[in-house]
Parts: sequence; structure tokens; C-alpha cells
Amino acid sequence: MESFNLNNNNMFNIPQFALNTPINILSLVGYYLSCAEFDNIVYFSSNKSMRQFWILEQDSLNDEEYYIKSAILRYNHTQYLGCPNKNNKVYLYTSKNKYTKWKIKNIKNNIYSIDYIGTKFDKNLVELVVSRYNENINWVYAYNDIATVYNKGIDNISNIDNIIKLPNIGREGNTYLFHIINKYEDLKEKTVFSQGEPFTHNETFLFGIDNIEKTLSVQPLGLRYLKEINIPSSEYIEVYETTTNYGLVYLRACCDGDLIIPYFNDDGINHLKKTAKLHYPGYSNLDLVSGFFQRANFPYFKSITDIYFTYSGLFSVNKNKILKLDKYIYINLYNELTSLDSQGGTNGYVLERLWLYIFE
Repeated sequence: MESFNLNNNNMFNIPQFALNTPINILSLVGYYLSCAEFDNIVYFSSNKSMRQFWILEQDSLNDEEYYIKSAILRYNHTQYLGCPNKNNKVYLYTSKNKYTKWKIKNIKNNIYSIDYIGTKFDKNLVELVVSRYNENINWVYAYNDIATVYNKGIDNISNIDNIIKLPNIGREGNTYLFHIINKYEDLKEKTVFSQGEPFTHNETFLFGIDNIEKTLSVQPLGLRYLKEINIPSSEYIEVYETTTNYGLVYLRACCDGDLIIPYFNDDGINHLKKTAKLHYPGYSNLDLVSGFFQRANFPYFKSITDIYFTYSGLFSVNKNKILKLDKYIYINLYNELTSLDSQGGTNGYVLERLWLYIFE
């Protein structure tokens, strides 16, 4: 299996060149351009299958500029060839945009040059922060130039340049706060925060990275906790989800100070409240959020009757929204998170639902 790398060759054989219909693209030695079944990796293969078919979509303004799309619908919606990293490796992305534009020119007979004319990533503009335990994070390869992976699990990651080892404490909340505190003076214009496996929580998650300039200043990127166990219910999602015009579907749900969602009974949250009363008896007269904020000395001033949140710690946020709070406030949150339980315990679940509140 040979990866598609523009450093090697930009000349290809297209036996039946056609627009808007599945075709094959081959290397000059006869290998089919292919994509992995699950990962967004692109490579050449001798075995012909549906994953070797591509659709050429011509740009409306230039007849030599194209988008090259996988002919099959993939689980995380990555379909378009792009090459935005400096290593010139080609991966699949979700959208027809500045990161996925190509120039295709006929040289002779069925031989074509395929050159990337899209934009390269700029880490000054966006940074992808991934909190990883032992999840498969091959999907991050496609975002190597803008990715910072905090690894709390086994050291079996390759092909990612910026990996920072952290002790396995505090779940993703500890990771996000660690990043904010340590990069407070060097935050990028937008930061995308993600767990190691975002797709079980939102299959459209990558649209929020590939179209980052279209996202909100505080952008929810979660949709559900787990689809398999119907949390939240599909009926709830249908009512409260937001579908953007660039492909991202997300949920900005609302709960009260005890993290309870109207019209939806979550047994996990009910159990969490009972646990908190045992662990923090001095705050038993307060709701979960007020108790956490008081223990962390967080200067909350907005109503905690209605708290908007997104599931599973998936969101992006503008730098100015992070900097509106002094650094010591994040340090207090960081210290309180693991003050009683090294994994965060009750605090971890409460914090997971407070990111939008904190930044908005």
C-alpha cells in the first residue's frame, strides 16, 4: 500500500475521463487510487473495489480546477481529496472548499497532471486539541499541521508531529484546562477541542474543522452522548438539533443547575446528584453547578437556571472568548477538577456540560 504523496509524482492515468460520474484514477504503473474503509487515508492499491471510484466535480469559475470526491458515502463524511499539510500527503476531507481544490490538465491521451492548488493549514488561525487515552486517532493525520495531541494512554502514536504526554488524570476536562493555562499567552484565533473518538458522538464533527471560518465564536460540535443507547433520545435531538449550511449538525441543549434536561430522564445524571451529596456534604443545599463553581471560586454571574451545553466535550472557541477570563480562573477550575478524585469524578461530568456557559 503506497500513500498518495504529491512529492512522488503528479502524473496519472484516467482511462475514462468524465465529470460527475464514478471513474478510476491510476498511477502510471497501474495502481488504483483508493481510500481506506474507515480512516481518511488515501493510497494506491492493486485491488479494484468501490473504494477505487472517484467523481470529478468541475469548478464553476475555471474549467481546469476540480474537486475530487470519493464515490462512496463514508461514515464520517470525509469524501474530498485535500492536501493542506506541509508534508504533501493526501487525505479525505468533508467539504468542497479551499483545502480540497485541484488543477487537472490533460497532457496526452489518457495521461493527466493533477496538482494541488488549495490552501495549506495555518496554525496561527486554528489549532486542533485532542485529548487522547487509547483511542485510534488515525483521523488526526489529516490535520497534522494544526494538531496538538495530549496523550494519556499508551505510546503507540505515529505520523503526528506534536504529541504531548500527560498523566492519565481528569479526563478531557483536565486536558483542555492544561492547554488553556499553558498556552494562555499563545492561543490561536480558534481552538477546536476534541476527545480522541469524536464520531460516536457526532458523525459530522469534521465539518466544524474543515469549515472553521464559518463556525460560531463558541461553536458546539457535539450531537449526542451515545447513539447506541439513545442518549439523548432521537426525538429530543430532532427538536433541538441545528443543521448548518456547510454540513455540521450539532446539538445545543439546555439543562438546569443539576444538569437535568427538560422532557428527558437521564438516570446517569440522577445518580450523579446523589453521589455529589455524599462527596460534597457541605454543598448539599446547592445544585451541582453552583456547588462546583463555589468550590472552584468561579465568578459565575449569569443565571444557572438555563445552562446551554453540547455533549461529550466537543466544541471550538475563539481566542477572545477564552481570554475574557483571567488565567487564574482556569487554574482554579483545574485544581478543583481533581481535588477529590484523580479522574474528576462528579466534577468531571459537571465541567463537561459547562464549557459553553464558561465561554459564552
